[in-house]
Amino acid sequence: MMENIEIKILEFLKGLGTILLYFVTMIIASILLADFYYHSNIVIATIAQIFVYVLLLVVLGILYRKRLIHDFKNFKKEYLKIALKNWIIGLGIMFICNIIVSSFSGDIATNEEANRNLIALYPVSSIITMVFVGPLVEEITFRASFKKAFSKWYVFAIVTALIFGSAHISNFFALLSHGTFNWQELLYLFPYSALGFFFAKAFYETDNIYTSYFAHMFHNALCVILLLLLSLIGG
Repeated sequence: MMENIEIKILEFLKGLGTILLYFVTMIIASILLADFYYHSNIVIATIAQIFVYVLLLVVLGILYRKRLIHDFKNFKKEYLKIALKNWIIGLGIMFICNIIVSSFSGDIATNEEANRNLIALYPVSSIITMVFVGPLVEEITFRASFKKAFSKWYVFAIVTALIFGSAHISNFFALLSHGTFNWQELLYLFPYSALGFFFAKAFYETDNIYTSYFAHMFHNALCVILLLLLSLIGG
């Protein structure tokens, strides 16, 4: 019993370590490529932005290669239905949460605003990173890394959903560290975590990381399409 608890703790620490690696790699890459990431030349900026996510995927892919290869070989067509089902439920709950939160904050989430700006300025890199590469990077980071740390699926789903949600309001913590207390940004933890919960549920139901990846990809693809349309209309 004690040995099992120790294993769970080690697996949880492994998950936290993966998240730390994710942010450290992102920060270092962004600093080193700061002159290129938002370059006035759209081609240079696009390449730099894609490179950061590809680098993250390579690093995480090496660490979790056995899991990724195993799940790829064992992925079944019916998993797509499970991915779609959980995404639709998660999207519905997220939508309701966003309406409630927006009524209090009177604005959109900082993360949402940042994504809108990126899509408007760099549509190609946004499509590649947000729809294809980013979801897999995040599913490895926030889901696969914690899979063995919990015995109950709902504990796994709740904990990873909260971590996932917190990562998507990271701009709040950046503001907080600079002395700007935007407490309303914390409210967006609920819609992001609600969506993350059902991504985790999709993963746990099939024990295949690509199930939650597809659910995540469906969501981001819809968001990018809608934001591109808004950008075109606004332009």
